[in-house]
Amino acid sequence: MENATENVHQELQKGVPEAPVRKTLSAVLQSPPFHASAQSRELLQYIVEQTLAGRADMLKERVIGAHVFGRRIDYATNDDPIVRARVAEVRKRLAVYYQKAREETVRISIPSGSFKAVFEWIDPPPVQVQPAPLPLSTATVEFKESPTVGDVTPRELPAVTPTKGRRWWWLVAAACVAILAFASARYFPFQEQRAFNQFWSPVLDNSDPVLISIGSNPAYALSASYIEAYYRQHPGSQNKGMDPYVPLAPDAKLDGRDLVLVSGTLVALSDVAATTKILSLMEHRKKHFDFRLGSDMTYGDLREDPSILIGAYNNPWTLSMLGNQRYVFSARADILDRFNAQKHWTPKADFTDDYAIVSRVLNSKTGKTILIAAGISGAGTRAATEFISEPQAISALAKALPDGWQKKNLEVVLHASVTDGVPSAPEIVATYSW
Repeated sequence: MENATENVHQELQKGVPEAPVRKTLSAVLQSPPFHASAQSRELLQYIVEQTLAGRADMLKERVIGAHVFGRRIDYATNDDPIVRARVAEVRKRLAVYYQKAREETVRISIPSGSFKAVFEWIDPPPVQVQPAPLPLSTATVEFKESPTVGDVTPRELPAVTPTKGRRWWWLVAAACVAILAFASARYFPFQEQRAFNQFWSPVLDNSDPVLISIGSNPAYALSASYIEAYYRQHPGSQNKGMDPYVPLAPDAKLDGRDLVLVSGTLVALSDVAATTKILSLMEHRKKHFDFRLGSDMTYGDLREDPSILIGAYNNPWTLSMLGNQRYVFSARADILDRFNAQKHWTPKADFTDDYAIVSRVLNSKTGKTILIAAGISGAGTRAATEFISEPQAISALAKALPDGWQKKNLEVVLHASVTDGVPSAPEIVATYSW
């Protein structure tokens, strides 16, 4: 099976020289889908380099985990599926890149079930064709006056150029097509960017810094008294100069006094990835921002500056600000429509999909604009932040909204499929504006 797959890859890569592949790779690594993720850039570059070098043995899951992610060479891939998860994310970022790379000629892809790259021409490379000389039959024909023969005297005929007019109209038609193509290429990206700017304008187009709030997850730690009792019973087992680690036996019994609630310190990896998208946008727009955990904020903070709230159930400010809107998160981990009690959205039990809410309130009860991107789980939150960070997604949203949406409050429900914790590009399932 491995040899068959390798032969298919080699066949697909025939005719694509290394130089255009490297040129495309450089453009991909510098593009917005990869700009905010150093890990995705490093992984894609490693896969492409090893594929170009023909080193199939370096593209095994365990080898990639060791060389790219610093894992031990004998680590258990089933217990730590980081390579599969990150490759799935790279595939998604490549798909986003090629949605916008209209002038790219080489496609780099990583087929599902493999860690090898495939290089294909998007269109065949242009072939320069030298124009053939005009046949004699199309040359100007000119009849000269000839001697009189009998009573018939041939008249001098005008010069005839049968293909000149036809060639002129072909040139006009080609020029019109080129102008239309150029205008479309310029117009549609401009339309997408204009919708994107209008969506973000209430947050970015002012001198105030943006307050970004991310949720934090509660955790429990062993109490100091329990740890001290353990080391009294196991003298010499403590590692000096390191955080105490207490191995719990399978039959160990704990009660409430043995545990201490730790809050405001644990942030989910999915929320970090979601926040990175927003921070990258702030940096790109050269916008000042203040970053806070939800537990470190007050109502007064929300009244000072426009705010972006990330995360739902682990960010109390999200739940509070959504409380009176149409679409809300319920205590049962789903999204409800307050205007229609029969309508709600619930993810599958196996976490292969998720739902999220994007809300933009121009003049909230705080007196400032509040933008919310939050999912039922962390994958939904990532999908929501990626949605509001992509001009193409916002442009599609604008088409689903009524006229004048730019100056209205908006609320959107999104759905995304989830693979290995990584969401797909979300789809819009409900919108509301007021």
